[in-house]
Amino acid sequence: MQITGTFLDEISHDIPHQNWGRAEWDRDFASMKSVGIDTVILIRCGHRRFITYPSAYLMEREGCYRPSTDLVDLFLDLAEKYAMKFYFGLYDSGKYWHNHECEREMEISRAVADEVWSRYGERKAFGGWYLNFEVSRAFAGITELYAGMGRYVKQLSGNLPTMISPYIDGIKLAVP
Repeated sequence: MQITGTFLDEISHDIPHQNWGRAEWDRDFASMKSVGIDTVILIRCGHRRFITYPSAYLMEREGCYRPSTDLVDLFLDLAEKYAMKFYFGLYDSGKYWHNHECEREMEISRAVADEVWSRYGERKAFGGWYLNFEVSRAFAGITELYAGMGRYVKQLSGNLPTMISPYIDGIKLAVP
């Protein structure tokens, strides 16, 4: 079985992010292409205060830091160079979703999607969306929230494909 897609972890969660420059990312994309990868998925465009592109919305509304490099633009450049499709992963506040304020998280995601589509939507490699919040039965109403977000980004982008991230919770998970 050949794997044709992979995640790009922009590394804002647990180790210093943006620690690679263009040359290192270019080598990584070349390596991925050489083994048959044709789809790259940004796992998230930011986490908490660290973001991958200079989002006016996130810097103003969520107090995010201005990134030193626009990684979304860089990833799109490299995806175009290596004839790959790029899927954009939405923002993770690190607080609203985890505090069961899912509608607030979706409100931010809609604003980010609007901003990203207006900024990068015409790029040849922009292939779709990744709804990065893990879905499980533990959240009441999650199906409706997720379906609504999926419809939103599809309508925004002319029905581009949209991926989700399932979360298989076992019997040890404490359901609220």
